[in-house]
Amino acid sequence: MNRRPDPGLRLVPSTQEALDRITHVAGETLDVDVVCASLVDADRNLVVSSYGQSAPAALLLSHAFRKHVSTSRRPLVVADGRSDPVMARNPVVRDGTVRACVGMPLGTADGRAVGALLAMDQRPRRWTAPQVDLLGQLAAVIVSEMELGAAMRRASQGDVRSEGVPVKYGVAEE
Repeated sequence: MNRRPDPGLRLVPSTQEALDRITHVAGETLDVDVVCASLVDADRNLVVSSYGQSAPAALLLSHAFRKHVSTSRRPLVVADGRSDPVMARNPVVRDGTVRACVGMPLGTADGRAVGALLAMDQRPRRWTAPQVDLLGQLAAVIVSEMELGAAMRRASQGDVRSEGVPVKYGVAEE
């Protein structure tokens, strides 16, 4: 019997839905006050997700950290911002709103910086290697989801390009 998929069932979630799940997982797993992910998607739209604060508040809290991570394109690990020479001047560090932070750059395979994923906490903390690694893996998932979403949109618009492998009846010809 030929069954049609449920029209309400979506096989690939939107970038926003995926980002929301990832920030939630990061916040719960790392036991932090705030997680903020922001990226510019393939259509040049700003996509933001947060855990622990509203998206606008999380964007404000994370501004200097995001800027540092996006510019350097390197992870940022701050155990106590008050003793970090760069972050100690940040107003949210000075007032105690954010004391510890881990940030991961979001970059595409072709090297474009597209955003940052940050976990922030009010209390100083020593970040463990597994915690930093988890955030790095989640950052990679965000980029993969974004690139998958872009590929799905291109495919739905008929912009499917062969990569040089002829395909016949679903099997690559050799």
